[in-house]
Amino acid sequence: MNSRRAFLQTSLGVVAGAAATAGSNDVVAQDKSALTAPKVVTGSEGTKVWAMGVLVTVKVKAADTGGAYSVFEDLISPGAGPVPHTHTKEDETIFVLEGELRAWLGGKQYDVKAGDFVHMPRGVQHYFKNVSDKPTRLLLSYTPGGFEQWFLDIGTPVSGTDEKPPEIKPEDIKRAVATAEKYGVKFEKK
Repeated sequence: MNSRRAFLQTSLGVVAGAAATAGSNDVVAQDKSALTAPKVVTGSEGTKVWAMGVLVTVKVKAADTGGAYSVFEDLISPGAGPVPHTHTKEDETIFVLEGELRAWLGGKQYDVKAGDFVHMPRGVQHYFKNVSDKPTRLLLSYTPGGFEQWFLDIGTPVSGTDEKPPEIKPEDIKRAVATAEKYGVKFEKK
């Protein structure tokens, strides 16, 4: 350990360290495909769809972040929420903006409210439900991004001021489950 420390403190060690890090920084700077454009999305902006009874507003898609993550907002009516499911490709997070909900993660139940944060790692079954009498508003993310496209694939675009979700039909559920499997998400029965 002492000889390594002595080497790193010599000018030769400093030059070697600088050369090693300079090369890696140059690669990142030259790889324009790894860079993304800055983006500001206002509160009213985003792609809005009704997906399985939830109003989803996609704020940032994976394509906007080089695949690193995606961010979207959910407005969940009282009594609504997804059925148990497991992501195999991405971690999911929730930040509760308004309201409250009950979340189940890996078999444990949690009551969360405005200001609370929930981390749902890939491979862990989870689901949540708005158990209050008021809508709950959430900010969610996927890392890496990509699954937000599922909502766009199965959702019904919002036109104007659609305040009520369209009726969910059995064929909608079948399509949603089949499409989710393409993204590596498995839905289970409660």
